[in-house]
Amino acid sequence: MRLLLALFSVCWCLVSVAQQPSLLERTGQEVSRVAERALPAIVTVEARIGGRLVRSSGFVIDSSGSVVCAAEGVRMQPQVSVYLSEGEPVRARVVGVDNITGLALLRPEITLRLPALSWGDSERLPLGSTLILIGNRSGLEGSVTVGTLGGKDRVGVRRDNQRVVLLLQFNGTVGSGEQGAPLLDSQGRVVGVMVGELASVEGAPVSPVAVVGFAVPSEIAQRVVNDLRTKGRAEHAWLGVDYQGLPSGVVVRRVALNSPAQQAGIQVGDIITQFNDKPIRTASDLTRELYFAQPNQRVMLTVKREGQQVRLAVTLGAQSL
Repeated sequence: MRLLLALFSVCWCLVSVAQQPSLLERTGQEVSRVAERALPAIVTVEARIGGRLVRSSGFVIDSSGSVVCAAEGVRMQPQVSVYLSEGEPVRARVVGVDNITGLALLRPEITLRLPALSWGDSERLPLGSTLILIGNRSGLEGSVTVGTLGGKDRVGVRRDNQRVVLLLQFNGTVGSGEQGAPLLDSQGRVVGVMVGELASVEGAPVSPVAVVGFAVPSEIAQRVVNDLRTKGRAEHAWLGVDYQGLPSGVVVRRVALNSPAQQAGIQVGDIITQFNDKPIRTASDLTRELYFAQPNQRVMLTVKREGQQVRLAVTLGAQSL
């Protein structure tokens, strides 16, 4: 009798295990749920720029239907067309454009009764997390791509104006038309906004169609969008130096005329080792500190100059483009 009960228990456990969905099945179900909820908030942005029709991606962020999108798709345009998930176009006004991060904000001429996406926390997102990209890939609206968070604090250089931008690395294929698309976490929250063309990331050239994509982190994107909504422009902290990472810190290659750096006494050849007592070991460290600093904020820099440590107080400026 005991032997029969033991055999029955083993068989029941085997059946129970067999009925449990695999990790891949659970991930697939999770992605499907996120995509189903998010798709109504995903839009395609269309504008005629330089005589040609440009289509990019965007997403709704509030109950009135305001849309976050890429600057490249709406630059110098007073109005653009927004295609909803159902396909009908709606005219929208360009509220503001930030050419430093490459983000823009649109306001439709009519109130759109659409679900809005909420912002997530890219700072707390661990490396390797599942990420979901939904956008207009090569004219295919509502395209869903699954990948992982491959890196944080990547330093990119924008192709159009050579501005430096802090980025998340998305290990998943990206294509044309997906600039401005949201990068979602497993709960469907926006943790990044896909950027347009980059000249380089960490010094390496970037292909416009690749197996790795890059996005503005949600903490930066959310601040930029709030600035565009309230002021029509985004302001970023400005130090006024060109710099390059070294094993011992970040070396200053150029100091802009009349910049906060020049006024504080920073010199070409100085090696920046601390920012408000936080260690600066790489170019990414300094870029991150500047992006999370506030315009007109007073900060303390520690630099190594001719073998000596020098502490300099700097009042950061503001830049807007």
